[in-house]
Amino acid sequence: MEERQEGKSIGIIVFTVVIVVIALFSVGFLLLRGPGFADGAAVNTVASEYTETIEIEIGRVHSTWWFNFTIHSANVVYEYAGHTAAPGHRLWKVEITQTGTFFDPIPMGTFDWFMDDNDFRSDIFPHAAFAGRSEMMPEDFWLDRGQSETHIMLFEVPINTTNLTLNFIEFGEVETGARFLLNLQ
Repeated sequence: MEERQEGKSIGIIVFTVVIVVIALFSVGFLLLRGPGFADGAAVNTVASEYTETIEIEIGRVHSTWWFNFTIHSANVVYEYAGHTAAPGHRLWKVEITQTGTFFDPIPMGTFDWFMDDNDFRSDIFPHAAFAGRSEMMPEDFWLDRGQSETHIMLFEVPINTTNLTLNFIEFGEVETGARFLLNLQ
C-alpha cells in the first residue's frame, strides 16, 4: 500500500513538473515573439533603423504592429477651444482614430505622434489634453484589442518650419519597424 502511495506521489510530481515546463515555455515564447505577431504577421526586424517609410493618406486606414489608425484631417487653425498659437507659431489640428489590434492592451498617448521638419531636427509633440476637453488625445491611455478612440491632437509649429511631416515610428523592445508620415506642406 505504501509503494502504491509513493508511486502516486511521484506521478503527481512528474505531472506537475511537466505542466510547469510547458507553461514556462509558452510564456517564454509569447515574450520572445514580439509585438508583430498580434495577428499572425511576421515582423521584419532591423535594430535602430525603420524598415520602410509609409506615406499616410488622409481618410485611409493604416496598420501598425499594435493598432490601426486613420487620420481624418490635418490643417492649420487659428484657435481651438480658446487656445491660440504662441507668436511666431502656427496651430495644427489633427483628428485621428486609433483601433487596438494587439492581443494585449497597449499604452498610447501624445508621446506616440510628433511633427518635424523631416530631418528630425525639431521634434514637436502635441499638447496634452486641455482640462475638460474629452476629444483631445490624453497624454497617456490604454487601448484594448478592438477598442477605437477618436481624438484631436494640437501641435504648435514654428512658422518658419519647412518640409513639415506628422510621424509615428514603430518601436519594439529591440527593433524598429515602419515610419508612417504625412507630408503637410
